[in-house]
Amino acid sequence: MGQQERKPDDLKNPSEPIDVLHRVLLLWEKSKRDELVSLLRESGYGKGEVFYRVAQAVSETLPIENKEKKLLDGFLAGRERLREEVRKEDRQTRLFE
Repeated sequence: MGQQERKPDDLKNPSEPIDVLHRVLLLWEKSKRDELVSLLRESGYGKGEVFYRVAQAVSETLPIENKEKKLLDGFLAGRERLREEVRKEDRQTRLFE
């Protein structure tokens, strides 16, 4: 089941990696980068490589013309920048704690 088939309420507070990934793709599609970065930081998945490898593995199983694959590939193309934004936001948050 792709992110398009998921109910928005199912993805409000995701904790499982695939749920976080689906929420990330919905935010990516709507260009809600700040929310996306916050979700990656709060979930703990944004800094490590494992989450992005899971996203890559999912992408590789989908046909080229698939919308979810295109979203995944776009998301993955900017992963280094996203990881840096997650780290930066994390550092800023700790400064104010």
